[in-house]
Amino acid sequence: MNGAPLRRRPPAKPMEGELKLPKEIYLVKVGMNMTEGVVEEWYVADGASVNAGEMLYRLETEKVNLDVDAEAAGVVKHLAGEGVTMKPGDVVGYIYAPDEPVPDVLPEGGAADAAAAADATSAATADGPVVAAPAAGSSSADGRILSSPAARRLARELNVDIAGLIGSGPGGRIVEADVQAASEAQPKAPAPAPSSPMARKLARELGVDLTQVRGTGPGGRITKEDVESAAKEPGAGPAGFVRREDQTIPVRGMRKTIAKRMLESLQGSAQLTMDMDVSMDDAVKLRSQLIDEWRDEGVRPTYTDLVVRAVAKALEKHPQMNSRFSDAEITLRGDIHVGMAVALEEGLIVPVVHHANQLALKEIAQESSRLAEAARKGALTPDDLHDGTFTVSALGMFGVDAFTPIINAPQSGILGVNRIREAVQWVGERPAKTQVMRLSLTWDHRALDGAPAARFLGSVRDLLEAPFRLLV
Repeated sequence: MNGAPLRRRPPAKPMEGELKLPKEIYLVKVGMNMTEGVVEEWYVADGASVNAGEMLYRLETEKVNLDVDAEAAGVVKHLAGEGVTMKPGDVVGYIYAPDEPVPDVLPEGGAADAAAAADATSAATADGPVVAAPAAGSSSADGRILSSPAARRLARELNVDIAGLIGSGPGGRIVEADVQAASEAQPKAPAPAPSSPMARKLARELGVDLTQVRGTGPGGRITKEDVESAAKEPGAGPAGFVRREDQTIPVRGMRKTIAKRMLESLQGSAQLTMDMDVSMDDAVKLRSQLIDEWRDEGVRPTYTDLVVRAVAKALEKHPQMNSRFSDAEITLRGDIHVGMAVALEEGLIVPVVHHANQLALKEIAQESSRLAEAARKGALTPDDLHDGTFTVSALGMFGVDAFTPIINAPQSGILGVNRIREAVQWVGERPAKTQVMRLSLTWDHRALDGAPAARFLGSVRDLLEAPFRLLV
């Protein structure tokens, strides 16, 4: 689908008295390989209005995130909550026309359920509210709790056990009003006594529950000294230590994909790593000169750009490194597409510089800058992430001297780029200061042995030590 929202042919305009169906909101399919995704964030609140073309929700997939626009104007009703994993094409909500009645119970099975829900709403509008006979636990015959998505979401927010509620919606279904009533009937936790700002701040730092502290200040006000005393009581933890609660982060989206693929890569291939030092004196000079040369064009090459260019040229001479291994054969890839690992807050993503061996150094610098910026903005397309044949991963900016990168399967190699450091080399009998960078190559021993891997790495080193060759 190339990231475009799934679209349906709009139904013909209904005749008078004919049932109108709401517009379905789909979980958009991004690329042919997408198998699941989540609504990361609804931009339009449940029950709020939206105009056609306005941002509706943010989609999170295993590779890219993107904003999805509304295809129609009307009232938005959520069917899927934020963070719920679904399949491409699943219905995540509906858009009801402004003059269309919105049922308490949302349809969960597409157009047929939408028609049934609309019928129920029409009946309620004409003859008064539909009140279902109370059902114990509001459960269906198969044991499933009958409740609307909005009711389930509200129950989680208010910490209400939905299993024991009696639904007042159509068919005994639990609706938001039932959850709200149950929440108001629950006993409320005691409110803490008045406290000073300093006492509240200290309580947060020491992990003290203010509802359990007796205030000794005027009018029972909790003071800083009261909090300190409570922190020293038995069971309050060692004095002087700050107690922090554990945090749980859902493993989903990009993080879930990284975890799965890295484990599969290590379990499914024979990975080894070798390091090699590169003298970077001339490369540092070349980069400085190119920055000045290309400044007016807004092009600023990085050391990683130099490495990507060197890797692309070296892969032409060593096609085994640009390969894909299977039990029956080794495929030497005809094209050279170099992936460039980019670190984001939510994880690592690898956009691809396609046909890197056919691009000049300036073109590589321009493309890598575009990809990195798009990655940080969440604007990468499926094509930007497709069909890498080798990967470069740089950690030098973090002061790393050497590391063991994991192969981005089904590729056969990945090159780690480390920091440029000062070192000493001997010129005859005299020591001289030099700038050195270590390259860390991980390769799949099933596809090629150590000697050809070392020759490939040596070619990359030679190109970086004589960097004028990267310009031709």
